[in-house]
Amino acid sequence: MSTGGSAARARARHRGEALDLLAGLAAAVLLVLVLAGLTGGARMLLAVLFAFFVPGRAIVSNWPRLAEWSDIGMSIALSLGLLTLLATVCLWARIWHPLALFEIEAAASLIGLGVAAARRRIG
Repeated sequence: MSTGGSAARARARHRGEALDLLAGLAAAVLLVLVLAGLTGGARMLLAVLFAFFVPGRAIVSNWPRLAEWSDIGMSIALSLGLLTLLATVCLWARIWHPLALFEIEAAASLIGLGVAAARRRIG
């Protein structure tokens, strides 16, 4: 039994927790900025971070096998794919409301990240 393997798992777990915290913080701050009606460079940067990372991170955090392949890479791929799919469905269904769609995506992402954090603490 090697301590190197357990140390690597501990580092990966801490890295995952840090990525989850970053994703949750980005989603929460962006949601507050949107609800407050504030605009500017910070909101734009957070929107890019959200679109490229947050929803995918919520999925990867709850599906550990995906994290084994690539934490960040899978988060990016899933975020872009999921947000594109949801936007396409909304346009097709003629219910296009981008801010409402973002608010739902942000809330769902925060819930997913919270479930992952709780699961990690319990298990």
